[in-house]
Amino acid sequence: MNSRRWLTATVAVLAAGAVAAGQALTAEEILERVEKESFFGTRTGSLHVALTVTIEEPGQPTAESAFRVWAKEYPDGTVRTLLLYTAPELVAGTLYLAHTPKEGTGRMWLWLPDLEILKELVSEGERKDEFIAGSGITYNDVASGFSYREGYEATLTGEAQVAGHPAWTLDLTPTQLGSEWTRIVLWVHRDAFIVLRAEFFDRAGKLARILAVPELVTDEVGLRPGALVVESPLQGSRATVVIEARSAEEVPDEYFQPESLGQLGL
Repeated sequence: MNSRRWLTATVAVLAAGAVAAGQALTAEEILERVEKESFFGTRTGSLHVALTVTIEEPGQPTAESAFRVWAKEYPDGTVRTLLLYTAPELVAGTLYLAHTPKEGTGRMWLWLPDLEILKELVSEGERKDEFIAGSGITYNDVASGFSYREGYEATLTGEAQVAGHPAWTLDLTPTQLGSEWTRIVLWVHRDAFIVLRAEFFDRAGKLARILAVPELVTDEVGLRPGALVVESPLQGSRATVVIEARSAEEVPDEYFQPESLGQLGL
């Protein structure tokens, strides 16, 4: 529900100007600009998003979930994201809160309304759990906006066309032993710095996860993915995340305070 952060019009204009001026970007610079935005657009200041997630798994009925997301960037660079489950009814009202600093490890909480329990996700195992079973998207992904720099070294390998869009291709390799992925390949929009496609290879060297953006759309906030498709080729499952609406409305600070989650009445 990582990637950090996905595009603003200002960044796109500045980036296009830099390229036009002949200032070649490094792989690190490209990823840094990718992380200035997320799928939700959290680097736009303050934001509200409504989205749906559809899960398709072999031998299982198609499952659909719906969410509302509020996000806000603070002066120190911290992005705070609140996600409300609105469907299905069994989990409606559950809240997920993430505080993601510009550098270092963030904090994550779950509010379980039926039990009236606030639980902080502290262990790495909890953070790597799927926020929807079968989605292939973890709590870490949602908090970080699919951050690609931490723990990986990137090499700019060339250019390509992805769904009609010009893109850079980057090859990422882990900088430490025990990384979840042994290789990540990214296709990044040259002007918008949106990840159009990503391929993740597991420790056996097999392609284990694919992220793809079928189309880009423009709303009142700016350019964004119309949807994000996450496929797990080894399991044959697929999750499709669709943004139904997005607005740059001001979000109250109490939405991002863990002690307030049980009193928000969303």
